[in-house]
Amino acid sequence: MGAFVADGYVPHVQEQLNSRFATGDALTEMIGFQKEFKLFSSPHTLRSAFTLLNIAPVGEKDRDGFLKYLYSLTKAKADVNGKPSNLSGHDQILASLKENLECPRPLPVYFDWHPAESPKGIVHVTTDQPFTFSGKNYLTISVPTVRSDRPKAGARKK
Repeated sequence: MGAFVADGYVPHVQEQLNSRFATGDALTEMIGFQKEFKLFSSPHTLRSAFTLLNIAPVGEKDRDGFLKYLYSLTKAKADVNGKPSNLSGHDQILASLKENLECPRPLPVYFDWHPAESPKGIVHVTTDQPFTFSGKNYLTISVPTVRSDRPKAGARKK
């Protein structure tokens, strides 16, 4: 995400995401939003869902960059628990959130980042324990990011 949003905002956005889907009242609220408004279902996009939830950087330029980043996930691939998905990264995130929030025992969700190069542009969705201090399972969604100091495509040496 670094190529779309200033470095200082990335942890802030991660905190917003993880707070919205945390264990307790936050998760209960998201379950209610899904039940009432089908927020993570077609025809909604991640852009519309996160805009409605007010999840984005504060600065206008970085907010626009974040929304462009969300759109860029429509071109990313995805895997679920290590198995390739037929959905784009964007659509897999929506489908995974929908399935989780509508299941009988929804898990809290942990959003994470990984380098886009390993492997190239893949959204990883897993069920695991992302915290060493807790034995609680989470739906973990890790999205590919590009370093902000990486040269732009047109500026790279060939």
